[in-house]
Formats: sequence, structure tokens, C-alpha cells
Amino acid sequence: MISEGTSRRPDLRAVSDELEAARSQIEERFVEGGKALMAAYDIVARLLTAIEGVTGALDDHACDEAAARLTATLKGLANLVEAEATTGQRLASVLVDSEAITPRIRDMQRSLRYLNTCAMETRIAGAGVTEFAQFADDVDKYVGSAIEQIEIFADKVGQLSAQVAVACADDKGAGIAAQVSTVSSTLTDALDAVRGRRAGLRRLASGTADVAKSVQEKVGKVLSALQAGDVARQRIEHVQAGIAILLDEVARCGSETQAEALSEAGIRLLAAQTSALIKDFSEQTRVVVATIEGLAGEASRVLSLTGKAGCNGGGEMQAIEDGVGFARGVVGDIEKSGALAAAAYASTKRVATELLSNMGNIGNIRSVRDDIRCLAINAYLRSNRLGAKGRAVGVVAAEMNTYAARLGVAAEDILQRLSTMRETAEGIDNNAGEARVDIVGEIDGAVTTLREANIRTSLHLKEAEESGNAVAERIGHIARHIDFSKDLGEHLHTCHRMFGSSDTTAPAENAKDYAGFSERLFAVYTMAAERDIHRAILGWSGAPASAAPAKETEDLFDDVLF
Repeated sequence: MISEGTSRRPDLRAVSDELEAARSQIEERFVEGGKALMAAYDIVARLLTAIEGVTGALDDHACDEAAARLTATLKGLANLVEAEATTGQRLASVLVDSEAITPRIRDMQRSLRYLNTCAMETRIAGAGVTEFAQFADDVDKYVGSAIEQIEIFADKVGQLSAQVAVACADDKGAGIAAQVSTVSSTLTDALDAVRGRRAGLRRLASGTADVAKSVQEKVGKVLSALQAGDVARQRIEHVQAGIAILLDEVARCGSETQAEALSEAGIRLLAAQTSALIKDFSEQTRVVVATIEGLAGEASRVLSLTGKAGCNGGGEMQAIEDGVGFARGVVGDIEKSGALAAAAYASTKRVATELLSNMGNIGNIRSVRDDIRCLAINAYLRSNRLGAKGRAVGVVAAEMNTYAARLGVAAEDILQRLSTMRETAEGIDNNAGEARVDIVGEIDGAVTTLREANIRTSLHLKEAEESGNAVAERIGHIARHIDFSKDLGEHLHTCHRMFGSSDTTAPAENAKDYAGFSERLFAVYTMAAERDIHRAILGWSGAPASAAPAKETEDLFDDVLF
């Protein structure tokens, strides 16, 4: 059985607990740093994307497209103004005709009222004569129908006249013509500003991108170098595993002497492993810290360049937007006038076509005229056959014939004017189809191209400036507040001192006696450095493990020294 001699050995469980605390701190510190660096890497990636967006937003294709559209607009504006002037003249002609119809409508209404009165007089004068009573009833019916139709017609003509009057009142042909020269100058200046802005941004973006790519590359290397934390964590876990294996093997020893010998050899091995991991960890973290400090300077340079890009040329872009807005306003005036004119001549065609039809109201008025004249002639002839008894009715019938004829004259005049209005409206329609759509499309295309480029550029510039600020702030924070070695090395040294053993790698005596412990612990290792230390102290007769992982780790830290 094992005696009290075990009390002279270090408290390996306490050492394991201390190692666990150190491992936890290392993991926490490196996870925090890794997250911060990953965030910085992502921010730099966003910065580069924003820089690419700045140059792409004002590329040659977009500017050429805007130039072509604006050039087409300038050429078409003069033609459009001329077309608008012609449209205005034709609308004025339509307005004259529509306003001339109104007096003729009043003439028709007066004639119908008089005919209605005549029907009543016929009923009085021909009292007792059935034929005259029927005549009066028929006239009353025709006149009543005509009055309703003429009221509907008058309402339509009134609405049409009002609409055409609004379109004519909104005619800005002279004002638009005066603005064309100003628009041409403004749009030309806007194009020059676009080209100048693009060239300036490209120069700044190129310089910023070079620095940002350098920062991104170095951040990536530092991220790879942070594997030092994972390497240290694994090696600590292996030392902890060694403590557990050692305690288990010591408990199996048959004598105190055997237990003491195994403990001494095992503790020396574990102390040596701890010393080696401390040394490697210190060297690797020094590289990481030094690199991050260098990154802080480059990040400040990125901040300076993105600040210049964000501040440069804002007034020029606003001038472009103002110029395009002015040009669009001119076209807007044309569109407004054109829309009113289009509605007016569309209504003119519709109303004129409807009223010119035999099914229309004026066509029906002509039928009423013919019917009343026919009735009046028959009544006149009948009254003559009745002699003195029918004389009064004959006088009234003659008057009715005269006024029915007047009704027809007014209707014919209105139909003639409606025909003229329809022809004029068709001419306006043809003229609008030739001149309007393409011009509006070109100015809209130019406005859209420049505005979208302005918006995209502003967004990318804002993102670039924000990303530049974020990169500088994040890397500066890492350099100031996340020390990858502070306190961690001292904590590991404390663990090493707790073993109470030297970390010499001299071979242990009677190493073969510890084969069980040696074999179990050797199987735990994942790194060549650990195996080398183990072989030096306890030896190993098994097949040599690959040292590739260690070589990769060494290369990793060689690469980060740039």
C-alpha cells in the first residue's frame, strides 16, 4: 500500500484546477479577440464592396447612356415646343367653335319654347275640333322630347367648352420656349460634373482600396495566427489528461517506492510540457500583438481616405440633381399642358362624333323639325278647309312651320361646327403621336440614370465612410483593450511552479517501468512538440507519429511576420 510519502508530492488535482482556470481564460480571451478581428475583417470586406460600388455607380456605360439621353432630349425639346404651339392654336380653334355653339343652342331653346306655346294656342283656338287637339298633343310631345335632348346636348357642349378652355388657359408655349436654352446649358454642365465626379472618386477609391486590401490581408493572417490560443488550449488539456492518467497509474502502484518513482518522472514530464507550451504561447502572442499594433496605423489611413471620399464633390452631385430637376420640370410643364390638351381633344372627338351621329341629339332635333313642319302643314291645310272657324289655327300653324325651320337652321350650323371640331381634334392627335412620347421617354431615362447613380454613389460613399470609421475604431479597440498575453503567461507560470519540479528534458531512469503511463499519455498527444518532449524524458518504442501539424503551425507564424 502507498504510505504517507504521498504528502510530499504536489497536489496534482489543484494543479489541474489551476490549469483549467488558465485554459478558460485563454479560450475566453482568444474567442473575444477572434470575434473582434472577424468583425473587423467583415467591415473591411464591406468597405471594399462599397468602394467598388462607388466606381460602379458612375461607370462609363451609365454616363454615356445619360449623355445620349440628354442629347436626344435637347434636340427634341425645340421640336416639342413647336408642336405644343401648333396644338395650342388648334385648341384655340376648337374653343372658338365650341363657344359659338352656345348661342345656337339658346336659339334652339327659344324656338322650342315658342313651339310649345303655339301648341297651347292651337289647343285653345281649335277647341271642339278633334283633329286640332290631336295636332296640339303631337306637337307638345315632339317639343317636350326635343327640349330634353337639347338640354343633354347643351350640358355636354358646356363641359367640353370648359375643358378646352382650361387647356387653352394652361398653354405655356412661350414660357417653355424661353426655358429651352437654359435647360440645354444646365444639362451640359450636369454631364461635365458627372464626368469630373467620376474621375475624382475613382482616384480616391483606388488609393483607398489598396490600403483596405492590405488591412484585410493582414487581419486574415492574424486570424489564422490566433490558432495559438487553440494550440495552447489543447496542450493544457493534454497536461490535464496527463495528470489524470498519472494519478490513476500511481494508485495502481504496488509500493511506495514505485509510486514515488512514477510520480517524479510523470511530474517532470508534465512540468516540461507546461514550460514548453508557455514558451511557445508567449512567442506566438507577441507576434499577434505586434501585428495588431501595426494594423492600427493602416486603419487610421483608411479612415483618412474614406473621409476624403465622403466629403469630396457633394455640391457637384447636388448641382447635377438640381439641373436634372429643372430639366424635368420643363418637361413636366409640357406634359401637364399635353395631358390637358389630350383630354380636351379626346373629349372633342368623342362628343363631336356622338352628336354628329344620326343617333345623337342634334340628329334627333332635325327629325323633330321635320315632324313638326309636317304636322304644321297638315294643320294649315285642314284649317283652310274649315274656313273662318279654322283661320286662327292656320295662323298658328304657319308660325310653327317658320320656327321649326329656324330650329333646323340652328341644328345644321351646330353640326357643321362639330364636324370642324372633330377634324381639328384629329389633327392634334396625329401631331401629339409624332412628337410627345419619345421626348418624355428620353428625359425620364436621363433623369433616372443620373438620379440612380447619385443615390447609389451617396449610399456607397456613406457606407465606405462608416466602414472606414468602424475599421479604425474596431482595430484600435483591439490594440488598446484586447491583450492576448497579459496575465495569461503569469497564470501559466503559476501552474508550472505548482508542479515543484524542474522542466529538464533529461531521460528518466528506468523509463521502461513507466510504460503503461507513457503509452496512455503518448496516445493523447496531437502535436509533434509534445511527442518530442515525451520521447526525450520517457522514450517511446512505438511508430513515430507525423509531425505535419507542428510544421503547419510554425509556417503559420512565419507567414504572419510581414
